[in-house]
Amino acid sequence: MPKHLPPAPRPPRWQRDLLIMGACVLLGWAASVQGNWFEHFSRFAQRHERWQLDEWPLGLLLLSLGLVWFAGRRLRELRAMLAERAAAEQRIAELLTHNQHLARQLIRVQEAERRSIARELHDEFGQGCTAIRIEARLLNRPEAPEAVRQGAQRIARSAEHLYGLVRELLVRLRPHSLDSLGLEAALHELCEGWEAQTGVACRLHTQLPEQPLDDAVAVTLFRLVQEGLTNIARHAGADEACVTLQAARWPHQPLQLQIEDNGCGLPGAANDESAAPPRTGFGLAGMRERVAALQGELQFDSAATGGLRIHVTLPAERAA
Repeated sequence: MPKHLPPAPRPPRWQRDLLIMGACVLLGWAASVQGNWFEHFSRFAQRHERWQLDEWPLGLLLLSLGLVWFAGRRLRELRAMLAERAAAEQRIAELLTHNQHLARQLIRVQEAERRSIARELHDEFGQGCTAIRIEARLLNRPEAPEAVRQGAQRIARSAEHLYGLVRELLVRLRPHSLDSLGLEAALHELCEGWEAQTGVACRLHTQLPEQPLDDAVAVTLFRLVQEGLTNIARHAGADEACVTLQAARWPHQPLQLQIEDNGCGLPGAANDESAAPPRTGFGLAGMRERVAALQGELQFDSAATGGLRIHVTLPAERAA
């Protein structure tokens, strides 16, 4: 069976245009020779000498040369403008890459600082609260005066309340399960805690790969879900939320994260799914920055239940 030969390379477009123009000139010259057009034009020009028709070919030739010069000049200006535009686009791409790198560095430093603050809170403040509770328990003895026992009980309740606040701050700063058990366990803990705190039902569906996700990706996904649930609790007025994470084939296929609710949604989104999300607030701005740092895409539209749907896509190239 004969092998198919590759098609011959086509000449550049300007060469094809030049060949077409030369062929048209040759065809016109052959037609002029065949029909004696110049002789007919000469007789016609002699009959209308007052119009000076025999001088028009030179004027038309000069006009054609002027148009050729004008077109060449405009072409050079266009090429220079396109070169400047290409250089500007390259510069913008370099600046965008640099900004993304800075954003990743900033997020990395921020997470490291949060981890350090969480460790200090756990080691210092948490131990201090525990020590206060122990001292209050020692004061709350049967042989102690009633006023002292009541004061010790108040101290113990205050220390317990402070310890609960510290635990909430630790979860918000850097959840321990994210480092010890992984992203899936941290998301389950986050959704369960959010549901218990707000009374809003939260469903979580995850499909994660066998190998652990990169720390930057895992932290970004956790923060996105955390901020999305916070916005639902504050603004949506919903009674149900759903978080779906599909990353089973990561890093070979894009990662998909979806957060939706059945609340009031975006203003105007009920009739227009392309309605823009609100531009105010640090929460949405932080979500955009985190997704942009990983070269991902963040979209807001209307959910099937009428509320807001946040859709995040992280490209597979991020794994490289």
